Amino acid sequence: MKNWLTQHPIAHRGLHDNNQTVPENSMAAFAKAISKGFPIELDIQIISDGAIVVFHDSDLQRACGNRKKTKELKISNLDSYSLFGTSEKIPMLSEVLKVIQGQVPLLIELKTDRLYNRSLEKNTLHLLENYHGEFALQSFNSNSVRWLQKNCHHTIGQLAEASLAIKPFNYIFEYLQLNKKHNPHFIGYDIDLFPNKTVAYFREKGIPILAWTVRSQQKHREKQQYFNNIIFEGFVPDQSS
Repeated sequence: MKNWLTQHPIAHRGLHDNNQTVPENSMAAFAKAISKGFPIELDIQIISDGAIVVFHDSDLQRACGNRKKTKELKISNLDSYSLFGTSEKIPMLSEVLKVIQGQVPLLIELKTDRLYNRSLEKNTLHLLENYHGEFALQSFNSNSVRWLQKNCHHTIGQLAEASLAIKPFNYIFEYLQLNKKHNPHFIGYDIDLFPNKTVAYFREKGIPILAWTVRSQQKHREKQQYFNNIIFEGFVPDQSS
């Protein structure tokens, strides 16, 4: 296991300022994280021409004030959309890798709801073939996680939650993500849902647990007994303890 996953707090979508002047998943947020020495968590999706972009939502409404679906984007029109009213644009993963160049580790979340089409995974692995920095991959999609574990030798993590609005099916989704027959290299879990017996089971097996998204030092301290590291935003963690 790469020890960087548990060594330093990881900046959620870069070291942004809650989208005031330094927006999430932007080159500015990544530069700020690098300047402070924090590993970077970021989200990736595949767009219509097969390129991989760094962007969280399935549409542009929240980040760019446009109803266009993210998957409908093309490389040629990425510069048409500004992130949260700033001068920052939607970056491609290839651009981010070129700029970061291993200065800090990357935790890359694959945003996919596909069961069988593995284009996002394949295109991502292709981009990472010649990248020499430290990184790990993660996803909520357990099919994606299993495919990655079978088809590459990178560090692969399973994201999980049980907070879906539709009940009683929410815990069924969590079970699919945290099936005890499945052994991801690490698990990312919602900090507001700790403690959790299944997550504790994996931790006892030596699998690192990352808590997301931690938004205050107080929340970190309240629940730090349940996990090995945090993915944070909205504050700069105290690393002295």
